[in-house]
Amino acid sequence: MIMSEQKNSMRTTVIIRVVACLIILLIGLGGFRFLKSRKKAPSHAVQVERPLKVAAVAAMFADVPVSIEAHGELRSIRMVEIAAEVAGSVVEVHPRLQTGEVIAKGELLFAIDDRDYRNDYESNRARLAILKRDKELTAKELERARILFEKNKVGTRAGVEKAEQAANNSADKLAQVQQAMIRAEINLERCMVYAPFTCRITSKNIEKGQYVAPGKIVLGLADDSVLELEVPLDSRDAFAWLQFSENKVAQSASAGSDAWFSAVKPVECEVVWTEDAGNRAVATMNRVSFFDQKTRTVKVVLRLDSKQFAEKNIPMPLVSGMFCRVVIPGGTMKKVVGLPRWAVSFENTVYVVRDGRLETVPVKVARVQDNKAYVNDGLDQGDMVVTTRLVNPLERSLVDVIQTATPSPEGEK
Repeated sequence: MIMSEQKNSMRTTVIIRVVACLIILLIGLGGFRFLKSRKKAPSHAVQVERPLKVAAVAAMFADVPVSIEAHGELRSIRMVEIAAEVAGSVVEVHPRLQTGEVIAKGELLFAIDDRDYRNDYESNRARLAILKRDKELTAKELERARILFEKNKVGTRAGVEKAEQAANNSADKLAQVQQAMIRAEINLERCMVYAPFTCRITSKNIEKGQYVAPGKIVLGLADDSVLELEVPLDSRDAFAWLQFSENKVAQSASAGSDAWFSAVKPVECEVVWTEDAGNRAVATMNRVSFFDQKTRTVKVVLRLDSKQFAEKNIPMPLVSGMFCRVVIPGGTMKKVVGLPRWAVSFENTVYVVRDGRLETVPVKVARVQDNKAYVNDGLDQGDMVVTTRLVNPLERSLVDVIQTATPSPEGEK
């Protein structure tokens, strides 16, 4: 009996627990459905492609003159070393005979004691007068002896020949003294040394009272009226862009040369001191000096004449020894597009906007000048070339051009 009651009690407990669990599950399911019914479906996001905002220029073909830049040091075209031509003591020097001083043409630089040479000159001049008289007498004696022998049959052939020998000796002595007198006169002139041109003293090794010997270098002189500037150019630049005279072939043939640089055109070039841009002048292309195999450069020489400043009554701002920058007008690039240098990659490609999309286009660069790259192949007239610096953009990206411009055909900075 008791066992039966216990079993019924346990069954009742199990049933109650099962019912409780079902009720809880039903409540949870109802709550879930209620919450689900209150939940709103999420809105669908519309994916929009964001365009790259860039600046661009329209490709415009034009002919652009080439400017070749180079650097070099100015030097005097005429450098002279003065040596003593006679021996002696220095008795006079120019009061401003110092390194760096400028002395006008014709002024006395220094003088050497000429007493010995003047004494030789005077003694030879005295002997010359005597020998001239001797020559006249021997000539008369020869003429008299010849007439007596040939017409009057007086005397002998040996006597005539002896008189002729005496006349010849007298003439020879006279010629020797004349030569000695000329040498003495030349030595007298060499004792006085004058400035051969308006010169700047570059070196000095002479003082008053000093004894100098022939051949000793005592002065260095420089002519600053005409300066030269030798600058190296890339051989490819020189060959492609240097200007040559139209009749260079004829000139080369007449000079016996077939060199391509034998008739460079004398164009005017701007020369600027690198230390001060205000110090500038105009030089003229003069010649191509030589090709340097080691550096693969062609050296050209320009000449700078001080007359351009003398006409304006102003001193020449550039002097020998200055390191200068030169701008040489070259030939003309035909049908090129000038772009900012950064718009062309190192692989010679540019970004072009076509149909609102970004495209990478390979191009050919004719020359880089004044921070501009000049393209002569790969672009069409009117192409919009991106000038904004882009880092690895996706090809065919959507592009929004926010700024457009037309590149300057002259290639200004």
